Formats: sequence, C-alpha cells, structure tokens
Amino acid sequence: MPVCHYLFNFFRIKFYINDLFHSLQFQASTFLSLYFSEISDHSFTVNMENELDKVSFGKTEWKSLLKDYWTKFKNDCDLVSDISPRELENKLEKKFGHVLFNQIGVNNRACPSCLKGTMVFKISKFGSGYFIGCDQHPKCKYTFQSIILSEEEEEEENDDLKPDNCFQPKLLGQSPSTKENIFLKNGPYGYYIQLGDDRKECPPKRVPVEEKVIESLTLEDAMDFLRYPILLGDHPKDAAPVSMVRSKRGVFIKYRNAMAKLSKKTNPKSITLEAAVELLKGKNVKMSGPRVSKPEYKGIVLKS
Repeated sequence: MPVCHYLFNFFRIKFYINDLFHSLQFQASTFLSLYFSEISDHSFTVNMENELDKVSFGKTEWKSLLKDYWTKFKNDCDLVSDISPRELENKLEKKFGHVLFNQIGVNNRACPSCLKGTMVFKISKFGSGYFIGCDQHPKCKYTFQSIILSEEEEEEENDDLKPDNCFQPKLLGQSPSTKENIFLKNGPYGYYIQLGDDRKECPPKRVPVEEKVIESLTLEDAMDFLRYPILLGDHPKDAAPVSMVRSKRGVFIKYRNAMAKLSKKTNPKSITLEAAVELLKGKNVKMSGPRVSKPEYKGIVLKS
C-alpha cells in the first residue's frame, strides 16, 4: 500500500475525516491536473527527487534549482488567477459530465422544476463540493447535490442512500381553472404540493403531503390538497375562525393556537363546524405557539 494512501486512511479513522474532505480532495486533485499538469505528474516528482539528491551531494546549487522551479510555478499561478469560476465549472463538466449526470439518472439536461432551464455543473459557494443546478438561477433554485465517490465508497453509499435524497420534482399536471403547473416536491420539511412555478416576488401556494401517499398521488388528489386550508366557520364562543389544515402528519382542526388531529378513519369532507368544535373539546388537542414561562419562585418573604 502506498504511504500516502496509508496516511490518508489513518487520519480518516483517527480524526473522523468525513465525505466533505473526500470532496475537497477530489476537487483539488482535478484542479491541479487541469491547470498544473506538470507538477501533478508522477515524472515531476521523480525528477525533483533526483535534483534534490544532487543538491544533497553538492553536485547542484540549490538556489538555481529553486529559481528555475519558482519561475515556472509563478507563471502558472498568474495564468490561473485570471480564470473565472464559470470557466472552471465548464472544464470540470466537460471532463466529468457523463459521470455527474448519470449519477442522478438524468437523460436530458432540462430542469425538472421550471421546465425552462438547463441543468449544469456548479461548484458550491464556499468550494466545499459540487452540485447540479438550474442555469436560470436565481429565478429557479432547483439543485441536486452530487458527490463523486470511488467505486467502493459508492457501493457503501448506495446501502444507506434514502429515496428522499434522489427525489426530483414531479409534474402532476395543470390546474383546470388557472392552467398553472402542479408539482410534487420535496423540501427541508418534507413533501409538498406546489401550484405554479417558483417565483420570488409572489411565492406559489404550497400544501404539505404525507410521505406515505406520494407514490399513488394523482392530479385529482393534488387538486383536493390545494383546497386547504378550509374555513369551516366561526367558533360560537368568540367568533374566532375555525379551519381545517393539512400537515405532513395529516389533517388537523385549527382554532387559535389549538390543534386537533383527525383520526385516519374520519373523512375530512364530512367535517362540519359543529363536529370540529366537538373535536376541539377532546383530550387529543395540542396547543401551538410560544409557551408562557412560569414566574420564578423566590420563596416567602416575612415582614417584621
């Protein structure tokens, strides 16, 4: 086993170096092979070792050796400093694009979110890795995380890979009334239905969806989900609105900061205002919002 490979495995075990280090290692080695091919070549190391041996035996003057090396290296650094990030991304995509896009199962470069942009290879903002993203950014913010692994590591990753990590936005159809696209998407807080394309000025309507229904979800189901929240009426106690809302955990009755979950056997379409008020009186009601802290107990003060 080569010494460098042994040391890398040692430090990875000793200090728990994660996949971020592997990604940075790959990025650095690829960058060197593209722009510093001479010094990253094995023959350069061999020749340099021979020259250093001559220095140690007094056959070569070390200052002249250092000057020759530094002149070439400084020239390469000056050329690389003028390279734009996009130029580097284009070169990396040209060299590894077939691996990157095959990894996420993309047959074409069309963006699955906005359907207008093209998927391109990008380097993360802080240089910690790579990802596939839409070229219409910032109008479209769709991204797909992509990490390059060796064959052995890729097999290990596939064992632990969750389906959610590979989920891509799914176009379910169009709204009959507004003609807007309806998508099934996955975000930081779970799956959701989205009405319309991504837009910053006026965010589209989004409704959470339970994970168990995403495989069988149809356009009709999505249209039904988009009806939420549904206003049932005003509470007879104080005329505050009582509504029916959806979350990734199911359907709830909402009244002020009180939430009552509907049972799985209950059909949400059968819920009336009267039935909702009765559910809010049950034992399974939970309160949302900030908790009121109890005053600190300071003991009993006796007055003389």
